[in-house]
Amino acid sequence: MTLWQKWVTANPVFRYHFWGQTKLMVRRPLWQVVLLSVPFVAIYFWLVNQTVQHGLPFLSVGLECLALWLVAPLMSHALFAMEFEKATWDMLVLTRLTAGQIVMGKFLSRLALLMILVIFLAPLTLIGAFKDFQTVTPAGILRWFAETQFVVLSWAVLLTSFTLWLSYWLKRGMVAAAVAFAGQVFVLFILPVLWGLFLALFAMAGQRYIDPFAFEPLSEGWLKYGWMFDPRLAIWAYNPALAIIGVFVFATERVAEKPFLWGTWQGIVYLLISALIIALLTRSVAKATRKPI
Repeated sequence: MTLWQKWVTANPVFRYHFWGQTKLMVRRPLWQVVLLSVPFVAIYFWLVNQTVQHGLPFLSVGLECLALWLVAPLMSHALFAMEFEKATWDMLVLTRLTAGQIVMGKFLSRLALLMILVIFLAPLTLIGAFKDFQTVTPAGILRWFAETQFVVLSWAVLLTSFTLWLSYWLKRGMVAAAVAFAGQVFVLFILPVLWGLFLALFAMAGQRYIDPFAFEPLSEGWLKYGWMFDPRLAIWAYNPALAIIGVFVFATERVAEKPFLWGTWQGIVYLLISALIIALLTRSVAKATRKPI
């Protein structure tokens, strides 16, 4: 049995969380489903109309980040917690499922739902970019789009795995969601500001101020290729919001100064951390339940 069959097609955990819960959500009177769907459909078509007429790629990227980075914790915070709260965890443990099937079934079901959102939101960004970026070549637009989407989606994957890990260890869905949202706000907004204040004080002491997007070859040329290992830039460089801003800056204004693998490297790091979290979670579940991985 291949991993795809083991984790997805032949995995009842994946089928339940992807299909079963979705059916339960829409198993309502038709008028309720229509009433709930109409506002979202209207907003989406309004966005399509605005994108076709005015471009607005930044609005599309911002809405995609807002949607994915908010939905990822909301979809994952109860995956393990509800098993403990409803006392169904022992029943799941008694099945012949492996620890990998349990963890990956829950995790991949949420990634599938995230990809559905990306399918609807990503084209708006691409259409808006082709209309708005008049001075950028088509190849440059496609490169900007690919790097931006990679950062957005990989951060959402990291949020999903981290919230899933919290759901298992905290055993309370609302607590896991609160910790995930608080941690994201701290990483995205508070930590970069605190680091900027620290560097400002550092500059006032007589040291040179560090511009997070300044990679002039004549100043510190090694930063163009070694920026990912510089601790001075880590807080900014690995912030997904600033990484997305940097992708735009280096695609439009400072093309010659673009650091090596900017945007791509951040996404790779997010995915590696996510894979590490899932591996540790699978190992913890296997150890606690004495199931094979």
